[in-house]
Amino acid sequence: MITLRKMTEDEFRAFKKFSVVDYASDLMKGRDMNPEQALMEAEEEFDADLPDGLDTEYSFMMNIEDENENRVGWIYFKYYAREDDDQCYVFLEDLLIFESERRKGFASAAIHEMNILAKQDGCSSSVLFVWDHNPEGMSLYEKCGYAPYYRAEGGTYMVKEL
Repeated sequence: MITLRKMTEDEFRAFKKFSVVDYASDLMKGRDMNPEQALMEAEEEFDADLPDGLDTEYSFMMNIEDENENRVGWIYFKYYAREDDDQCYVFLEDLLIFESERRKGFASAAIHEMNILAKQDGCSSSVLFVWDHNPEGMSLYEKCGYAPYYRAEGGTYMVKEL
């Protein structure tokens, strides 16, 4: 049993700091960027995706808490409208379970909760991107019912109908 709780401003700052560095690492591995280029790209993308921080419309930066209200990780997802038919979809932007809390079912539970919220809000599908250098992520997402639908540089987009 988990709960998703909106981040506070302090938690958001820590999330941003970690996420930018983590994404830069992914860019270096997945797109063969040098460290400076990757860090600059990661910061620019983060700021472009969340121009109003926690208050960015259709964006949800949530803590993942266990049944005792202990924070075990975070999830960031965003709603988008598909251009071809105006259907809403949810995109899993970032998911992290703290190292000491892994392999306890929190990631799949958080994805499940995200998809319940998205479906309640009118989304018809859930989309994510997984890096080629993250086979554990690919396995998790397949276990959660996602299927590959598009290959891109460094990874695969996956989708699940809600």
